[in-house]
Amino acid sequence: MFGSGACSFSFGTKVRTLEPVLAEKDRAQFFVGTSTLNQPNQIHLVEINDDASEIATLQVLRHPGEVLSLAPSPQDRQFLVTCGKQRGQAAEASLWKLPDAEQLTALSGEGGGDAGTTTAQDLEQLAAFPPQKLPVTEVAWSATADTPTLASAHETLLRTWQLSGGSVEAQDKLELDVSMLGGTTKKGASALTWDPHHASQLAFALGGSVRTWDLRAKQDSVSVEDAHPSATISLDFNPNKPYALASGGDDGKLKFWDLRYARKPVLSLNAHSHWVWSTRYHPQHDQLVLSGGSDATLALWRVSSISSSPLVELDERDLMDETAGGAAVADTLIRRFEEHEDAVYAARWAAGGDAWMFASVSYDGCLAVNHVPSTEKYKILL
Repeated sequence: MFGSGACSFSFGTKVRTLEPVLAEKDRAQFFVGTSTLNQPNQIHLVEINDDASEIATLQVLRHPGEVLSLAPSPQDRQFLVTCGKQRGQAAEASLWKLPDAEQLTALSGEGGGDAGTTTAQDLEQLAAFPPQKLPVTEVAWSATADTPTLASAHETLLRTWQLSGGSVEAQDKLELDVSMLGGTTKKGASALTWDPHHASQLAFALGGSVRTWDLRAKQDSVSVEDAHPSATISLDFNPNKPYALASGGDDGKLKFWDLRYARKPVLSLNAHSHWVWSTRYHPQHDQLVLSGGSDATLALWRVSSISSSPLVELDERDLMDETAGGAAVADTLIRRFEEHEDAVYAARWAAGGDAWMFASVSYDGCLAVNHVPSTEKYKILL
């Protein structure tokens, strides 16, 4: 449980997307989507053992076009929604079914190997999302809705969808006014994330702002006007604390907001020397946050002072070690990981297996796996 092992794996092609298999609670499994224009694209299902000493490719699944976004079902490991783009065509979103679970080969079984030796399989397309006036760029699956519900971003349009019997049914939509955004600002909505505490609300980035969409009120509001100079790139809600949101932006900063009083962040960290592509709270222990940047680094942060359970018992050694370096004891960089040689587009915590494990992918196709250091775990658990 308290191992410090780390391993890495190369897919040999460009990669932008990584998501945990949310419905798999016993083993650490991840989906990885490739992103290349000149060769067939795939979704790799990989499994990592608890001490992070071995990565096995369970399945290689053919995917039409580069994978722009992955949204695994929180309830059923066989269902997956992707946003993909084939060369010369508009991007499309599809609902897929994976091959039966009994066909998967675990690490302890026979046949689990690397991507080069695993035979590619076909995904079963259950439904294609109806095209909108603008191409889809991102999809996000709600983990709290009573019925399977997704949101999609189409530049200046947001939509929600319900899945029913293998079909996709359109629900709400929101037209976005981008006329007041500056010429150098990102013009489309991005970083869709559902609010885990309010099932009818989600947040998204528009230019440098953070906005929320209340499906019941059928309108959006600006929660943070200028969260980042011109582009808010990544968002994540605190899983334990309502109204708490983290954002990463084009200024290299990781900022934390109370959306009820969002004139200024409750905490701001100089996270990376360039864009912050990925921001993720630990799913149980909100003292821990991951950030990935285009400076090719992955950072693990402690943000205890603004968490749901601040660490009040830090020993004298903590105080001496951390204040000597000028860092606050409660909120500090735990470790910066430098295994990657290209932009880190996604960093995610494992949904199953070892709860202290996390994985990251960089654009050059490298998957790195690491653990929270043992000393940090003890501060939280003991």
